[in-house]
Amino acid sequence: MFIWVTVACGLVFSTALWTREGTAEAEGTPEAQELVPAGPGPVVGERLAFQGRWLSFPVGHGWIEVKEITEVEGRRAYHIEVQGHSNELLSAFYPIHDILHGYLDVETLKPLRFEKHQQEGHYRADEVVTFDHASLTATYRSLLNQSVKTIPFPSDVQDLISALYWFRAQPIPAGQTIALNLYTDEKIYDTSFLTTPPLPLELLKRGTFRCFRVEPKASFKGLLVKRGRLWAYVTADAYRLPLLVQATTPWGPMSAVLDEASIPKELRQSSPARRDSSGS
Repeated sequence: MFIWVTVACGLVFSTALWTREGTAEAEGTPEAQELVPAGPGPVVGERLAFQGRWLSFPVGHGWIEVKEITEVEGRRAYHIEVQGHSNELLSAFYPIHDILHGYLDVETLKPLRFEKHQQEGHYRADEVVTFDHASLTATYRSLLNQSVKTIPFPSDVQDLISALYWFRAQPIPAGQTIALNLYTDEKIYDTSFLTTPPLPLELLKRGTFRCFRVEPKASFKGLLVKRGRLWAYVTADAYRLPLLVQATTPWGPMSAVLDEASIPKELRQSSPARRDSSGS
């Protein structure tokens, strides 16, 4: 779960068993260090759909969608839905059906409410977390056993969904590290994101895009959390699209690639590969 949305950052980024079509590699020499300008905030109606692969097998699909602007605890909030589902092949021995809902303050992009409805194999989770930024405490409620827990958090906290949109809205110092505190699974993780200078990323059937590569690392109470490694390729432009996520895990390599339909037409047309194939 941490790997998935950290693509969601955001990804992240994935319940972690996603697929991509064909292969993808970054080629060329990174450009000189620069500050990549801030991208947009959430846009109602934006839907980023992913296909996933484990080893060489397609195993599922998922999406991140900005559903609407609603009201939470008296604040206007973006309602963002994340879903991840295994296909028939994986579901035969390890079904995955995850649905997350995030509610982000329209003005600050800070999390106000987070809901997780998770089915992975025999594991189940059904929970709601509310964030009180005045008292800097989160209230966790399990809808399965009715347990309640209060969790203190720092003022710059993000959850798994809000972190993606927070990251997309930041000016990115290429080649440097960005830090934030990430809430997930009833804990606060000190998370850092190392970004490379922009480099070309070639995706089959999609084209070549100028991206920076982001690698997240997390620690809890000073201890590095090791659950494999993850890299996300995000376009170095105003769209800030997470095009590709690659992960190494104890179960083998996993990846997720953004569907072609989720890439704006003007961005696909600006790809050098697209221009070359059109004869221009």
